[in-house]
Amino acid sequence: MLQNQFANYGDKMFDKDTAKIVRNHAFLGSIIMMLPLFGVDWIIFCIVLWHMYSALCKRANKRLDASRIIVGVIVNIVIAIVVDALLSFVPIIGWLGTGFLVYLQFYLSGKSFLETIKKM
Repeated sequence: MLQNQFANYGDKMFDKDTAKIVRNHAFLGSIIMMLPLFGVDWIIFCIVLWHMYSALCKRANKRLDASRIIVGVIVNIVIAIVVDALLSFVPIIGWLGTGFLVYLQFYLSGKSFLETIKKM
């Protein structure tokens, strides 16, 4: 229920098709990071984030260049790993908090990434 409310608010930042891309990746990324997978979650998070950036580039008819997204990926990975590392020691509430923050992070990251590639 909370995911639907946040998605409805977050989807207003994008057009319908782009919102679907971000929403699906945000949901998958948050589920992965909520699970205590002891480092495997970080690897899968990176793959999901990279896939979202790739899908957003295709949607914007831009080529995915490592130079375009390297800073964004590094910042997102550092934030996600730090949040996950800090909150993973708090059962249930920490896991849910990680999931929520990662979900929010995907939306904000997607928005800033689209703004960045539009300027290029």
